[in-house]
Amino acid sequence: MTKLHMKGRILQLINAEQDGGIWDWQITDAVMGEYGLSGAYWRGNTRVTLTDLFSSGIIESVEEKLDDQAYFGAGRVLFKFRLNDFGRQRMRDTALV
Repeated sequence: MTKLHMKGRILQLINAEQDGGIWDWQITDAVMGEYGLSGAYWRGNTRVTLTDLFSSGIIESVEEKLDDQAYFGAGRVLFKFRLNDFGRQRMRDTALV
């Protein structure tokens, strides 16, 4: 069975949390585990995908904090994301929900 493309799976993970949101590091852990990936490259790749979704107006940040555990790198900003109405509509349009 073929897995859903990563961007679609990321949207599903964010959507599952509804308005409460989910941290970028939680999304990254879930995606890397589900797709059997590891390492800094894939952590960075997930953040780039989240940046793309954010800049296209599909998701929004609901909270930020400094990365004191150095998951993405000491002093970097962690983001908690949620899907907005436009993102929910796009998911319906592309049959992700």
